[in-house]
Amino acid sequence: MSEITERAARRLVLDYTRDMALSDEDPAAIVDRTLTEDVIWQTDGTELDRDRLIAHASPARKNVTAVDVTIDDLLVDGHRFAARCRLDAEHRKLGHMRIEWIMIGSVAGDGRVRRIHQLAVTPKS
Repeated sequence: MSEITERAARRLVLDYTRDMALSDEDPAAIVDRTLTEDVIWQTDGTELDRDRLIAHASPARKNVTAVDVTIDDLLVDGHRFAARCRLDAEHRKLGHMRIEWIMIGSVAGDGRVRRIHQLAVTPKS
């Protein structure tokens, strides 16, 4: 399961983030290929389910013109993973932005992510 979990974590952090922000693909298709139907993604105390994750794509696509995501550390244990990541993005109104986060998640048997707990910070320049 560890190899499946590592692939799922990398797909989530790198591909999902990029595609939700920059792709013309249907956000529901991106969510469904990466996350389970019963996904719960909690960021800084805010809980997002599948429908809220899909809705999040529209404002991201409207405002983000470029995105680069890096995984600084990734630990995998069976169906669980922990990652330390950073995102650099160009925002139409805010200019360059950096967000750093720590994410802990679990992966279902089919290789899609089921649960995510994330703490994020926007470092001061």
